[in-house]
Amino acid sequence: MTNSIWQKPVQRSTADGHRQATWIELFFDLIFVVAVAQLGSLLLEDVSWWSGTLYGVAYTAVWLSWVNATIYANRFDSDDLSQRLITFGQMLTVAGMAASVAESAAIPFAISIALFRILSAISYARVRKAIPSESALANRMVIVMSTIAVIWAASVFVDGRARIGVWAFAIGLEIGIQWLRSSRKRRGSAPIQMNHLVERFGLFTIIVLGETVLAVVVGVAHAHWEATAVIFAVIGMTISFSLWWIYFEGVVGTPLKDIGGIRPLVWVYGQALLVMSITALGIGLEVAIFTHLGESLGTPHTIVLVGALALALVGIAVVLAAEATAEDRARVVLARVPAILLVLLMGLLPVSAQILLIGLAIIAAAQAVVDVRNSRQATPEPVAMVGEDQGDSKQ
Repeated sequence: MTNSIWQKPVQRSTADGHRQATWIELFFDLIFVVAVAQLGSLLLEDVSWWSGTLYGVAYTAVWLSWVNATIYANRFDSDDLSQRLITFGQMLTVAGMAASVAESAAIPFAISIALFRILSAISYARVRKAIPSESALANRMVIVMSTIAVIWAASVFVDGRARIGVWAFAIGLEIGIQWLRSSRKRRGSAPIQMNHLVERFGLFTIIVLGETVLAVVVGVAHAHWEATAVIFAVIGMTISFSLWWIYFEGVVGTPLKDIGGIRPLVWVYGQALLVMSITALGIGLEVAIFTHLGESLGTPHTIVLVGALALALVGIAVVLAAEATAEDRARVVLARVPAILLVLLMGLLPVSAQILLIGLAIIAAAQAVVDVRNSRQATPEPVAMVGEDQGDSKQ
């Protein structure tokens, strides 16, 4: 904590050098582990177009909560008592989101989302008062967060599935505002600490990958530690290992240098598709592992498993395309098209759950090998930058 218990928000300088995630940020991220796990349960008990829609809407709302708090902390966090209390309040609302993911508890979920946005608005109101040079950005964020909170709160008065439509409208409005030229201009006026933001997104990705490991463990437990379940659990985990390798081999965060442009938004929302898909992948792996030897997975869960892996590869392609130069962007995307098509093809084959797992694991591992080879052959400058930051963090 800072020398004084009460501190005004401070504008973090890009000249401060490497900045690591604080203990409270790590604690904050871990609270989202619970929410992510609960979101995955939406696809476990009932796989339908409606459960998929509810999953996507609820996941995006939770993920946007994390992004809003993370970007605020990157720019203005003073780590004083008042901001810690706000953060603890936000953590309580995330717990509320996790406890009310089911459609039957939609009202508590909406209230939790609204309260989180209100606390974000309070944080930016403190910035408006403490840092006059950032009053334009702070004013806009107070208005946006307050408006979104009102819409979420108003959704409790709407019945049935129409309520989810109100949620989708609130999410679309929150995202759409970020793409406006005026929003990007104000956002670009406040510097960010790129290495810190990349680290936070990387930590969230690791958290979600950890959920796939948990899903594999649960699958083995449900199968009562049958030898075949253990073998295919190991094979399933290689998919998670491959995704980890693909992501961290290539993601550096270079688009964030131009925070007022389009590329940072593409980078950020590509991450959303990635983590949402990885969470769904964990559910598919869990079901596949405790499926009896020789049995097919069934169409609904095949769609979850195959679709999640394909979309995860698409998400990585979007993120890495945002990282790439204009000349390399098409090459980066095309390098992942064969793997995506092969994954989708595997889903069409009339094979057992075990053969499907083997095929998907081979495709994911092959893509990881290709990415590692290409990374080693590429210009080493971006990798060296990350290595220097990591070296600084260990000293």
